[in-house]
Amino acid sequence: MPFRVLCLHGMGVNAAIFAAQTAHFRSLLPLEYEWVFIDGPAECDAAPGVAAFFEPPYLCWYTTPTTAKMDAAHKLVSAAIEQHGPFNAVMGFSQGAALAASAILRHQIQHPTEPPLFQMGIFICSPMPFSQSLDFGLDARKYFGLRGLLRPSRPGCPTTVPEYLVTDPAYLKGEDEVDDSSSGSEDESLPIRRTSTSIFYQMYHSTVDTVRIKIPTVHIYGRQDKWRLHSKDLVKLCPKSLATVYEHDGGHEIPKSASEEICDAIEIAAACL
Repeated sequence: MPFRVLCLHGMGVNAAIFAAQTAHFRSLLPLEYEWVFIDGPAECDAAPGVAAFFEPPYLCWYTTPTTAKMDAAHKLVSAAIEQHGPFNAVMGFSQGAALAASAILRHQIQHPTEPPLFQMGIFICSPMPFSQSLDFGLDARKYFGLRGLLRPSRPGCPTTVPEYLVTDPAYLKGEDEVDDSSSGSEDESLPIRRTSTSIFYQMYHSTVDTVRIKIPTVHIYGRQDKWRLHSKDLVKLCPKSLATVYEHDGGHEIPKSASEEICDAIEIAAACL
């Protein structure tokens, strides 16, 4: 029987590029693994170092992880399952990994008595996932530049993201353009944008959310990756007994030199099914 894997690329690449990025380790896995790569819906800038080697389009699943955009991205995953599934597992890199984790959590929360969306998750260099719901996660709006009299996303919802997760200014792109004329922010390190009462950013985090990803998971990340601490915190959203972790010596990448170790991690997780 084939073991079918839905593959979600990172931001600024596309399905074909993700297939090339993962080709070496995939070639070492048993032939029953069947990999289905799909494209994100929105164009964006190329990921660093990609344009020199790969032709456009450069795509993403969402341009910024608002609750509305996460909801739309989840619907794309559902449509892919409907059109190309069923799938045994999902594999994502970077934004694609965060989307996969978020979709798994949503299905698990909304359909607790149904089978999981996937039987296994493979998360490569993943940032923290965001929710489509105000009922979960940290309220991260101020980190995406939203200011002013913001109504609480829910009573008692924390509004402080751990400092070590505020990684890259390029990640903090909000719905609005930066207003260069604005001033008076309580935190000069954060961008300032126009206030909105309808835009929300809800970052899942183990210190706030009790929900956990209840399937075998693989977590692959680089020791030099600026998103490493995000990936490590994603592990905390998974039961230790079901999480297989491999940390390589590189950065935000899938190094060929780590192919055997990546395969071993995937096979360890698959053996739990």
